[in-house]
Amino acid sequence: MTLNRRSFIRDASAFAAAGAGCLTFGGVGQLFAGPGVLRLSDRPFNMLAFGDSIMWGQGLAENQKFATLVRDWMKTNLLGRPVTFVNFAHSGARVWPDTVQDALAPLPGEVPAKFPSIHRQLHSALDTLTARNIRPSEIDLVLLNGGINDIGVASILSPFASSGGVRDLTRDTISTRMNHLLPLAASLFSNAKFIVPGYFPIVTEDSATPEVTALLGVLGGVLFTPLVKQQLIANCSAFYTEADAGLRAAVTAQNGRTPNRCVFADPGFSMYNGYGASQRFLFNTGESDPMVVSRKDSCGAAGMGLDVLCTSASMGHPNVNGAVKYANAMTAKLGGFLLEWQALRKLFACIEPKPVTGVTANYTVWVEDASTRVPVAATVTVGTKTVAANRSFSHGFACTPGKPVIALGALPPGRTATLPESCEQVVITAPGYIPLGVPY
Repeated sequence: MTLNRRSFIRDASAFAAAGAGCLTFGGVGQLFAGPGVLRLSDRPFNMLAFGDSIMWGQGLAENQKFATLVRDWMKTNLLGRPVTFVNFAHSGARVWPDTVQDALAPLPGEVPAKFPSIHRQLHSALDTLTARNIRPSEIDLVLLNGGINDIGVASILSPFASSGGVRDLTRDTISTRMNHLLPLAASLFSNAKFIVPGYFPIVTEDSATPEVTALLGVLGGVLFTPLVKQQLIANCSAFYTEADAGLRAAVTAQNGRTPNRCVFADPGFSMYNGYGASQRFLFNTGESDPMVVSRKDSCGAAGMGLDVLCTSASMGHPNVNGAVKYANAMTAKLGGFLLEWQALRKLFACIEPKPVTGVTANYTVWVEDASTRVPVAATVTVGTKTVAANRSFSHGFACTPGKPVIALGALPPGRTATLPESCEQVVITAPGYIPLGVPY
């Protein structure tokens, strides 16, 4: 059996069966070396995001959003591999679907709207992927959050609600919603890793009284008192604690179904980072933000131009510093997947003819992607020589004979005082691939 530039090798085991003079290693694959220049074919790293206004990045310019910062971090750490990213999240999105509302045309992302639901966002992504000729199985990373709008921010920030009631509502809602959403997303994007960021306590002990007063005025004109502030603090703490527990539990449950695919990231806001706090990570009421002008225009076009909950929708959402905090928490968790992503692809190689020690001959190291079966423009190192894969080169393979060594003391049973024979290694490297090296 002879391999040439027009040959397909469909199964490495066929070589052994036929006694072929081609040394294969790295897995079983199909090699094709067509005429002309061989090119490295490498699909991009594909990312998607789904969720509510937190995931959308309410009030922030595109380059300031934590989802974008995570994308940029991936670009930096994926060794030059292209990264694609689409954020389907939008302000106000609920998890639970609604057949009628989900069928309506979506509003701009800065305009608070319950629908399309996050459930619908997942299915909208399938349509987008089809249009872009990307298979759902080619999605590598999904950023996913949701649940606070199913509870209702007003329910959390109501001084008439009890912290116990907020706790029960959050426990029931977050757990139910994410335990529905995460398995659905994992089934749609079957090879993706998932990161689920948590929420944060909104009003805290360090929240300034004037800012809390302004917030209450927007939400319903409730008169501020110290007792009201303490109730809001208790409610926000109850929401944060139960949301955190519910999201963590959903991630753990999903990893039980599909191991090592999901992580939870707590943004880690302290009491000093809450709404109106001394080191706040959230926009204040009435504070200008990068999107305020365009958002007011969008609110007006949607018939919500006089609704301060639309025109000032950034209040209570992560500001630039808050987005950085979120991104850092998420990338710290994603770092555990980096080695897998950096070496996501494996090589398959075949040396033709099979090397013979002491004989100088023309050899070719055929290299392909073990999964896609596409030739890879790899670098081959043989001893001290560096050559290109998939091209013929002349070489005389050599081995260093074994030699005796001086043994100090008695040797363990079965051990000899002789170094074994050492032969040159063939090492194959290519950007984004696991290096492949074997002694012949």
